[in-house]
Amino acid sequence: MAVRRLGYITTALGSGAVTDKRCLLRNATPERLRSLTRANLAGLAATLEYNRAISVRFYRISSQLIPFASHPVNTLEWWREEAETLATIGATIQRDGVRCSMHPGQYTLLTSPDEQVTATALADLAWHVRLLRALGLGREAKIVIHGGGAYGDKAAAMRRFVARYRALPESWREHLVLENDERVYSAADVLAIHDETGIPVVFDALHDAVLPSPGDLLPRVFATWQPADGPPEVHFSSQAPGKPAGAHADDVDPVACAAFLAAAPPRPFDCMLECKRKDLALLELRPALAALGIVEHEP
Repeated sequence: MAVRRLGYITTALGSGAVTDKRCLLRNATPERLRSLTRANLAGLAATLEYNRAISVRFYRISSQLIPFASHPVNTLEWWREEAETLATIGATIQRDGVRCSMHPGQYTLLTSPDEQVTATALADLAWHVRLLRALGLGREAKIVIHGGGAYGDKAAAMRRFVARYRALPESWREHLVLENDERVYSAADVLAIHDETGIPVVFDALHDAVLPSPGDLLPRVFATWQPADGPPEVHFSSQAPGKPAGAHADDVDPVACAAFLAAAPPRPFDCMLECKRKDLALLELRPALAALGIVEHEP
């Protein structure tokens, strides 16, 4: 077992810090957007200090950090206005050895036959890359995307992904990774896309339980990650009782999580916990995992 770091997503429930303050579109004046951006960046700085205190070194930054970042209503050059703050936050991330990732929304995808959907997705990817670069983060900082829909012809949709991915700037491709989902694109499907593009693959255990692929694909998934990409990233969460298949539970089943982590290939990797109780669930999970022989091995 070689799990390096356990992480959680976006909101530190134990700290009270907020990184995703937003407003309605009709209220999105430059002054309001500037105020929200500064408040969210202050919340991110506070969250990182909290993460340091609880020894969390893997963290997903909210895609709502910069409100309406990819929408025409936001005309602010926030990366210039907040350059000093962003550099300070980036220095904190590097000081503490934190690996950061981001996960745009469900409409940020490269498979749609609708060119407007694609244009919107590209605008969304652009600001995510700009943020990571403004923070001074390198290739280990990843932007996780999904395949999206099949649109009546999954093979054609996959070909569109390949063509659009290849057309992206290299500086974007360095950050992008592709995750299996629970509806359309299984782990085997995203591995097939990797074979055409070289994009690293993120394995989501809950999605794979809902839309499984035959055999143990984790060795192949881990092999999609080159040294410059950092350790492979996997996602783990438990099924929420009584909810549709694939819905995340509040907490993580420690026995199931320990079994998943222990069965992974003997190569260092990071695990993002996608439970709804976020950092609180992570803190409660650690001793339960340790009792089962699973501990984090940080570099």
